[in-house]
Order: sequence, then C-alpha cells, then structure tokens
Amino acid sequence: MVHPEVLENCGIDSRRYSGFAFGIGVERTAMGRYGIDDIRTFYENDIRFLSQFR
Repeated sequence: MVHPEVLENCGIDSRRYSGFAFGIGVERTAMGRYGIDDIRTFYENDIRFLSQFR
C-alpha cells in the first residue's frame, strides 16, 4: 500500500483514495530468465557472478 503522505504530496486526497504500488526491476526479470532463486545474489558484488550478464 502507498503511504497516505505520498498521495498527499502528489495532490491526491488520501482520505478518498488509497494506492497500491508494485514494480518489476531488471533483477527480477533476470531471475526469471536465468533461474536465479535469490535476489540478494545481485547485491553481493561478486564480479564472477555479475560478469555473466553483459
């Protein structure tokens, strides 16, 4: 759910509307394509792992 302050900052009445936000990043797309089961692997900065995705 989107925090009411975020809606207010966008000029939307948070008492009348609520929001739901989601997204798929590059990491999630690569996980599906290459069968990677843990997104944290991308953030370990292992150059041997990351160099596979040029």
